[in-house]
Amino acid sequence: MIEKVNPCHPDKVADRIAGAIVDLAYAGCENPKIAVEVLIGHGTCHVIIETSAVLDECDITDAIFRIAGDVDVDLVIVPQDKHLSDNQAAGFKCGDNGIFKGVVVKHFCNTFDC
Repeated sequence: MIEKVNPCHPDKVADRIAGAIVDLAYAGCENPKIAVEVLIGHGTCHVIIETSAVLDECDITDAIFRIAGDVDVDLVIVPQDKHLSDNQAAGFKCGDNGIFKGVVVKHFCNTFDC
């Protein structure tokens, strides 16, 4: 299954916000560990960030307003979980990356019986 929606769809706006927050982490830290979850809808943007980087809340809210417009912001920033940090010590391990150009989509469909 492939998600194809308008660029203004809340899922796509949430993805752009999460990407902007990751960019902020890399701008302030050489090798940050960061996980960002964004849920946006009904005039509110909920953001949960777990990170090793020091982030400025004003920079984050500025990015949210730039991308999503005038929304209420519910922002939670916590230090990265020790277990997750240890898990990534030997290299990068990622999740929720979507489908990238060049990836055979049929393979995924056969895997998940779609």
